[in-house]
Amino acid sequence: MISRWLRFLLWQPYALLCRRFPLWPFQVKITQPVEYVTCIQIDNLLTRTLSRFSGGYDYAVCYLVDETLLIDTGFPWARRSLKQTLQKLGVVETITTVVNTHYHEDHTGNNDLLVELCDAQVLAHADAIPEIRFPVELRWYRSFLFGPSAIADAQPVGTSISTEHTRFEVIETPGHCPGHICLFEPERKILFSGDLYIAADLDSQLGDADGPKWIASLEQAIQLRAEWLFDAHGTVLKGAEAVEQHLSRKLAFLQTIRDRVYEYATHAQTIEELTRKVFDQRGLVDFLSFGEGWLSLITGSDFSRSNIVKSFLREKFQQEASASLIEELEKEAGEPRISSA
Repeated sequence: MISRWLRFLLWQPYALLCRRFPLWPFQVKITQPVEYVTCIQIDNLLTRTLSRFSGGYDYAVCYLVDETLLIDTGFPWARRSLKQTLQKLGVVETITTVVNTHYHEDHTGNNDLLVELCDAQVLAHADAIPEIRFPVELRWYRSFLFGPSAIADAQPVGTSISTEHTRFEVIETPGHCPGHICLFEPERKILFSGDLYIAADLDSQLGDADGPKWIASLEQAIQLRAEWLFDAHGTVLKGAEAVEQHLSRKLAFLQTIRDRVYEYATHAQTIEELTRKVFDQRGLVDFLSFGEGWLSLITGSDFSRSNIVKSFLREKFQQEASASLIEELEKEAGEPRISSA
């Protein structure tokens, strides 16, 4: 309770100030990788430094399609820069729709700005809507890096969404978190992938990550044979071969973790012991983080390797329980019935 009062009295005024006058100045980069698509990338020294350690993570990237659809809205600290950018592009009057690829605050943090500024409708997967409409209080480091979660209404996105020149299929791709979606334009084979990819070997995840579902989502995305991939943290891939190569690397990385979890989870042990065996890395960071990775060090174990390990453990024992049940049912079916005289 004391910590909540301190947060209210000290943090709230600071947070309100930073949304308008960021402590770390932002820079905006605007590019147009393909016709009808504008990429708005907002970052600062802090996020650029973090991205060097995590393969592109922590950029706030929004994609503007046909000047009417905005895919993701970045994090709250970038509010002032995003507002100025939209005004500079002259799209305040044209944007009608926002699609959130998922509910994490670095993708939904300025939903309220788009509603206020553009009267835009916010759309997301039904599983993501409770997190968007009723955000939880963030851990300290997420508040410091991204700013406090904003509250905005959101509606279910449906199975497709159209603009003047494009029609996107909404592809359900859970794994990074529940309710994660990608948008795929089949004519030009453009995939807006949210956080499906991020980086091929980013091993530490939040507790809402689900490795088995992530693997299935990557397999589904590879089958699309996309020729463009727009990652929600700034990676742009061109060419079907490049897209498949990167998604396949991510898939292979997760499959290796799954296989090692299955190999080493043969007897009772702590999750920390199992995680160290699965990753088997012995550098200084691994020593300091007890095998959980550098992100665990700076996030108080909120991001950790054991989160993804736990999801594969759940899959392993669910499969074993299902196999045991099937075997039992087959055994019962094969036993002769004894009828009473």
